[in-house]
Amino acid sequence: MNATRAAVMLALLAAGAGASAARAPGIDGVRFTDVRTVRYQCDGDKTLTVRYFNSADNQAAVLRVEGKPVLAVTTVSASGARYVGGRYEWWSKGDTGTLRDLMQQENAAPALSNCQAKP
Repeated sequence: MNATRAAVMLALLAAGAGASAARAPGIDGVRFTDVRTVRYQCDGDKTLTVRYFNSADNQAAVLRVEGKPVLAVTTVSASGARYVGGRYEWWSKGDTGTLRDLMQQENAAPALSNCQAKP
């Protein structure tokens, strides 16, 4: 997905998030009935904020990586939820998650590890 398309989709998500309760935010007919923001505390005293957009058949997330928004969508995973957007992969299970930079070598350390959802 190129940067312009990602920016447009992010703008649509952000605009939809402020919509009235009568209409769930969405993109091109897909309505996200569950929108929530989760803040994670990760190793190295780093934090990650993820805004999840969920519907019965579609899931997306906007991650703030180094201050920039990354729009990610779910992909197939054996366990947990795997989101991929741009060069990043966010893999979460329960209240924990790991962020990887897919441009790094496969055995490289995660960009953010041992991320725990904060109450």
